[in-house]
Parts: sequence; C-alpha cells; structure tokens
Amino acid sequence: MQKSHLLLVGFLSFTSSLIGQNLEKHDYHPPLKIPLILASNFGELRPNHFHMGLDFKTNGKEGYNLYSVEDGFVSRIKVSTYGYGKAIYIDHPNGVTSVYAHCSEFKDQIDSLVRSTQKKEGNFEIDISLKKNEIVVKRGQIIGISGNSGGSTAPHLHFELRDTKTEHALNPLIYGFDIADSKAPEIRGVKVYGLTKDGYRFPDKSIRRTTTKSGNDYVITDNLITVPSSYLSKTGGIGFAFDVIDRLDGASNQCGMYGGTLIINNDTIFGQEIKRVPFESTRFVNCHKDYNEYSVNKRKFHKAFKTKENDLPIYTQNGLGVYWTTPGALLKVHFIAYDVKLNRSEIKFDVKIAEGPINSLNEIYSSNAANPDTPIRFEKDNTTVDFGLATVYEPMKVSKSTIDKSIGDPNEPVNNAYLIKIKSNEKKDGKHYLEMITEKGRKKALTLTYDDSTFYCRPKYFGTYTIKRDVTPPAVSPINFTTSTTYTTRTSLQWRISDSQIGIDDYDLFIDGEWVLIEYDYKSGLVTYNRETSFVGTKELKLIVKDECGNSTEWKSTIEFK
Repeated sequence: MQKSHLLLVGFLSFTSSLIGQNLEKHDYHPPLKIPLILASNFGELRPNHFHMGLDFKTNGKEGYNLYSVEDGFVSRIKVSTYGYGKAIYIDHPNGVTSVYAHCSEFKDQIDSLVRSTQKKEGNFEIDISLKKNEIVVKRGQIIGISGNSGGSTAPHLHFELRDTKTEHALNPLIYGFDIADSKAPEIRGVKVYGLTKDGYRFPDKSIRRTTTKSGNDYVITDNLITVPSSYLSKTGGIGFAFDVIDRLDGASNQCGMYGGTLIINNDTIFGQEIKRVPFESTRFVNCHKDYNEYSVNKRKFHKAFKTKENDLPIYTQNGLGVYWTTPGALLKVHFIAYDVKLNRSEIKFDVKIAEGPINSLNEIYSSNAANPDTPIRFEKDNTTVDFGLATVYEPMKVSKSTIDKSIGDPNEPVNNAYLIKIKSNEKKDGKHYLEMITEKGRKKALTLTYDDSTFYCRPKYFGTYTIKRDVTPPAVSPINFTTSTTYTTRTSLQWRISDSQIGIDDYDLFIDGEWVLIEYDYKSGLVTYNRETSFVGTKELKLIVKDECGNSTEWKSTIEFK
C-alpha cells in the first residue's frame, strides 16, 4: 500500500472520530412533516457571512406546520422586516437552542404574546426576550407556520441549532439531523497564490486552473502547474485554494463544502471542518473565500490557508497554511474534499517552482496603505478617515488625496466598520445622509450622526461617496382600493410605500385614532392591514410613513367597512 493511500485511510478514520467527539448527537423531532430536502446546508459561502443553518424546501409554498424539535421553552421571538423575518428561538435542556426563521405565522401563546407586544409598543417589528418556562413547548408541538418573511427570497424554513451558552451556530448535520446524502463534493477549480508570511496575497500573483472529472476524482491539464519564482519571497511562500461545491440527495442545489484537507509532499498542511461558527466571526468568510472570485465570477474558492487575523474556529491544523519553498522545487499536491457523510473527492497534481529570482518585497505596501493589524488615520482638509484593527482583510492602498470623495477599493470587502468624519457648516437638521457607490455601481444610503461642526458615518463598504440631503417624503398609494373608495367588503387593505433616497424607517396605521397592526414586506414594498371579521362601520384611516431622514407622508381617508 502506498504511503499517500495510508495517509488517506488514516485521515478519514481520524475525521470520522472527530465528527463524533464532543458533539452531542440527539434524536430531534423533524421541524417539518414533509421530506426534509435541503436548498442550502450549514457553512455555505454567502455575502459577508457563512450560512448559519439549514434551508429546508417547502415545495415552493408557504403554510406548513412547524414543530418544536424537542421539549423546551421559548426564549426569544423576533419580528423583523429584514433578516430572519418572523423567528422563534427555543432553548432545550441539552444546552442547544433551535431557531425557526421566515415564518408566516406564530401559533397559540407565541402568537398572543407577539400581538399584545406589538400593540403595546406600537410597532410591527419587535424583539422579545422571555424568562425561562414563560412559554413551555413540548417535542413535536406546533409553534408556527412556514413562510417567506424577512429577507427570504422564496418560501422555505431556515432552521438553526445554536450552543445556548455561547450562541455559536452549530452544524445540524453533525448535531442530530440525518439528511440523505450519497453525493461526493465537486472540485471545480484550483488556484495558487504568492503570499506574505501573514497569509496576505501579493497583487497579480495568482494562477487559476479548471478541473475535469476522471473516474471518481478530478484532474487538471497535464497534471502540472508551473509557478514563477517571483511568487516566493524571503519570508513568504505560496498558498492554494479550491473551488468546491456539494450537493445532497433530493435536489440539485449547490451547497457548501464541509471539510477539506491539503497535503503537500505527504505532509498535511491545512484543513477545514465547518462544525460551528461564532456569529461575531462569520464576516471572516470574506477572507476564507477568494472574495473577488466569489463576487465577480460566482466561484466558491475555499482558501487552504488563512490570514493571521482570521479567528474562525473551522480550521483543523495549526499554522496559516503558507507553504515556504524554493525556486526549482517540485511539489506533490493532494487535496481531499469531503462532506459530513464522508463522501469524498480528491485531486492530485504537481507544482513546479520555476528557477529565477524571488520577490524582493516581504510586505505588499510600504506606505499609504491600510493594514489589518495596524490602526491608521488619513486626513485631507475637512475630512478624517479612521481605520481600526481588522478594518480590512488584506493590505489595501488608500489615496490620501481623494479621501474627501473616495475611500479604498469598492471591490474589496470591509470587516470592521471604519469612521468618516467631515467638518461642515451646513445646518445639522437630520436631513443629510451619505450615499456611497460601491461594488458593481451599487448605491448605499448610509445614516449620519452629527454634532455642531461634524458629520459622522461608519460604513461597511468602500467606494466613492457624497453627502446628500433628503427633504422628499415617502410615496404612499393604495393598491387594492382607490382614494375615492367610500366602502369596502375586503378582508385586507394594501398600500405600496417607497422612498427615493435614504429608505423607509417607520410606518403606522391609525383607525379612529387608535394604532392598529400592519405588516410591511420590503421585497414588494407593500404594507397590509388585515381586518378582523367583526370589524364593521365607518372608520377614519390615517397611514403615516416616515423615512430615515424624518420626512413624513400622511395618507387619510374615511371608509365604511361592510
């Protein structure tokens, strides 16, 4: 038996034992009583975050009962226009919290508490923290109805398991949910980079190769990548990334890679297993993946190295994975991608380092740059820009001469928000906002705070920007009735609301002077009033919509409900 094969057998045995270690397996009740088919798995690469749960398909429609997966108590209920929409959190005796997101409805005590809280607070969006055993639920109890609320783009159940104590998201496929999966991951591409000792990529020093399938595994053309000697530096080396997706049984959706191991010259250099992800670290997905490949080409390259700031607890080897070598070296590269069921794919190829001089630089930029490990301030005239620790993932050139209108590279992501301070004599009346044009020309309207002399903004984007003033109130128009309607038998009324600049902040409907609940779906721009069947008579309606700069529109009408 060859040494590499022995390594593989040992590696898989080790991995199999790891999956069972320190991870309490539990026989949970299914959250849906339909076949559990995944649209997305845990750890899938997303914009600015890992996918922190499982997305269960609901046959493209809303309305399925949702069941508590175990005995416990409701610890939190949140209703949000964005994000998880209507969501339920249940704490269980085994130290795990289950989360059910994008619901269309709540049930029983949960629904009653939500409605009373919304009425008390005069707001559709609420966030309720409950005391232990305030609402007790049993295993298999119906707690809500599946839906498409919040940031969901299609009906489904987003389901999570979290460590109750740390609130880290846990991979449900390890912690108790057995989803059919007989398919091995697909290795679609390989990249090689020139790296600093800290895992940062030298600009314009990368090579990409696509793969083809050969039997059960993957190959590249000629089984060889030749790397220029200039990719190496005195203290740095090279690194690898692999474009990998996975699919589970029952659907063709592209899911994320669970595990991968890089072996060079029979030594294990780097590995990942996405068992748990802290929410405070999830934004490091932007440097775990090749961000530009993801944003421009939609390719899902997992780096088999990391930067020194990356604190994600998903890596199985010590060290950064920067491989130090010399001109003329020949490397035997072996990469294994696998899923929770230990279905695996492999690719083996050679890397030849060309003869010649190495890179004379040990760092990427010597001046006028933001670095992840060093706070820095840039100033020009009335503008000051402060970068704290880990604002950027990689060193980034910053032009001091243009910071009054442009910050950084719009194609690069931001980790921790930075601070823009602009001294101005303009009247600070709350009507100003910062508009930033970022990646792919997208416009982001960002709120400003201020004192007598200065505007402040904390962006999580780079790009060109201007301070704008918004004095235009939102637009409000009835949808399923008209402004001339004098009576209606409809069970619900709808309006479309929109704002042309900074965006909607608040919306309230009053009937005969009393606040009533309306629901806002930002995806359609619709607000909906659902009428009680006993609600009849002539009523005065007043809908007030405000934007983030305090501009307000008031729509009024008198309607007889029949």
